[in-house]
Order: sequence, then structure tokens, then C-alpha cells
Amino acid sequence: MSKHNSHLNSAVTILRSYKGDPPFHLYIKKYFAANKKYGSGDRKEITSLCYNYFRLGHTVSNAAPEEKILLATFICEEKLGAFLAYFKPEWNDKMEAPLAEKLAFISTHFPAFKPEEIFPFKDELSDDIDELKFSLSFLIQPKLFLRIRPGHNKRVVGKINGAGIRFQMLAADCLALPNSSKINSILAPDKEAVIQDFNSQETARLLKQASITSPRVNTLWDCCAGSGGKSIMAYDIVPGLQLTVSDKRNSVLVNLAERFKNAGIKNYRAFAADLTTLHPGLSQHRGENANLQAVKFDYIIADVPCSGSGTWSRTPEQLFYFNKKSICKYASQQKQILTNVISLIKPGGYLQYITCSVFKKENEEIIKFIVENFSLDLVKKEMFNGCEMQADTLFTALFKAKSN
Repeated sequence: MSKHNSHLNSAVTILRSYKGDPPFHLYIKKYFAANKKYGSGDRKEITSLCYNYFRLGHTVSNAAPEEKILLATFICEEKLGAFLAYFKPEWNDKMEAPLAEKLAFISTHFPAFKPEEIFPFKDELSDDIDELKFSLSFLIQPKLFLRIRPGHNKRVVGKINGAGIRFQMLAADCLALPNSSKINSILAPDKEAVIQDFNSQETARLLKQASITSPRVNTLWDCCAGSGGKSIMAYDIVPGLQLTVSDKRNSVLVNLAERFKNAGIKNYRAFAADLTTLHPGLSQHRGENANLQAVKFDYIIADVPCSGSGTWSRTPEQLFYFNKKSICKYASQQKQILTNVISLIKPGGYLQYITCSVFKKENEEIIKFIVENFSLDLVKKEMFNGCEMQADTLFTALFKAKSN
């Protein structure tokens, strides 16, 4: 048996055993750890075949997995490789063609493939999402984006140039690089630059807008902080910012503390809390006891837990296994979190709501919920569409609390 047949059979075996949980990169890592026969080249090839399979989403759902893998590899890979040349030498001439040309070619040879079927949840999409463009975005691996921290521009660009890594300068402080770039071995992570999606960086526009108004933004709570990327960005935007961060997971806050240390952020408060309940017995992670009811903030960032559908081109297995019923579950959690944090905005202060979702129930319908139930005025809403630039798609809205 050729190594290409072996790789194809292994990919099919892995795909048949995987049921959507845990995240696929963890699952396949564990699989390879239990099956020592695979070398590094084998692991890389098999992993790529599996991810290509997931990128086709829900189209050609009746095709044999072997057939779908070959089709996906042709569409998703940009360079001719030995694997596809072995199975489909008649496709060689089109392998490096633009995506549109590939799709036209496949439509005549494989009519069951319909790009519009890749993403089947079209009736749930937010208003500003182009259905076909969004479906096609799954066929292309997203880029890696860097946000250069203040004062480090020349050093970062010099190091990346010195390493021979191709990059595109999207802004004075934003670079786009190939997804496989090994940045952490070149730069001081979080000190010199932060790995942060382009549209995640773009959400800072609203904070910049609010920070130049009166009253000035002095206190900010990143209430679903995760690993702290947006908090570091806020710290860079607003000099002297008094920063509070929270998350329901203590393990995440441990990672956040390490990132803040690297970023030089020392004076902040952090605590763990499940904001769907805002239970008074908050477990303390850092700083004084967290009595949130006694605190009011100039600015709250609510980058809430969501479906993550705007990031699925990075984790296409989530597209493949997503259950539409979970959209309502996420929307309910988002409403609970917002209900509990909005009372902690100072009069005249701001709430910035953020999701990495493309679903209306998590975006426009949440805006409606906020406007109808709280004394907040909508200042601006925006969908940051990443389809055409190999970035994530994010939604954000800025609200201002009424003054007393």
C-alpha cells in the first residue's frame, strides 16, 4: 500500500471515530499519541486531510468520506502536492488556479458539490452577512494577525523581516501573516506584539470613540475576559486605565495573569465569577474582595460566550457538528449576563457588547433586548466581516447609559 493510501485510510478512520468533542486539534493530538507509528510528515498530511474534509461543511453529505477528502483537498489546497497528484492526476492543471476557477471546474465534474450548502444555517444569519461569501470563506484557511504594541513597531517588523516571514502591513500596528508562522519563537509574546485577529482589533474603534468623550474613561471592566487580549488592547488605548477583569474559569485567569505579566500590566483586579448568576460568593483570584455591587464602571466590555460561528473557518469541525438549537441557549446566557452587568455601569458610562457570531439571535436581537429593557441608548453597531480578508467575523454594539 502506498503512503498516500495509508494517509487517506487513516484520515477516514479518524473522521469516523470523531464525534465533535473535544476540539479536533486536541482529539487528533491524543490519537497520534496513542498511535506511535506516524512520523511528523504523516501527522501533518493526515491532519490537513481531516481539516479539508471539515471545510466542506454540509455539502456533498452523501459522498463517501474518501471522495469528500479528495474533493476538499483539491478545493482547499493552493499548491499541487503528491497526495492529490497520486489519486487525481487529471486535476493537476487546475490545482493552483484561483478558487472561482476551481469551483467552476468542479461543478462540471462533481455536480453534487454546491458551495451554498457548506453553511446550512442561512435563516439564522445576521442582516449584513452575504450568504454565499460566508459559505466560501470556509474553503480558505484564515491568516494569523498581529497587533503591535505601542513603541515596538520597528523592532517587530525588523524581527519578522529577519526571519524571512512574508507579511502584509494592514495598519501601522497590524500585520497579517501565513497561519503557520511561528511567531512566539521570534517575538516576545504580549510584550512586543499580541496575536489577535484583525477584526478583534477593529472592535477597539468603539472604545477609542468613547475614550475621547466626556466624562473620560477611567475604569473598565472586561467581564468575560478570557485570556485577556481585549484587556491588553484597552490598556494600550487608554493611558492610566484602571482595569478589572473576570471570567468564570479560574484556569483562564491563570493564563491571563501570565499574559498580563508579559505585557507589563501590574495594577489590575481579577476575579472568577459566573455572570449568568452573579452569585455574591465570588471566588477571589487577585486583589481585594470583589464586591461588585459597590462598584460602578465607566466602560464595560461584554465579549460574551457565543456560538463562535464567526470563527469557524479556524475550527471547521464546529461547523460540521453544530446543533442549531444551541443558538437559543447562547442567546439566553447572553441576556442573563447583560442583565447582571448593566447595573454596574456608571451614569453616562458605556457598554460594549461583542460576539464572534454571525447569528441574528446573538446579535441584532440582543441589541433589541438591551434597548427595550434597560436605560441605555444605542450609539453604534457594526458587523466586522472577515470573509474576504481571511479573518474572523465579529459583531459589536456600543451603548451609553443615561445620565442621572
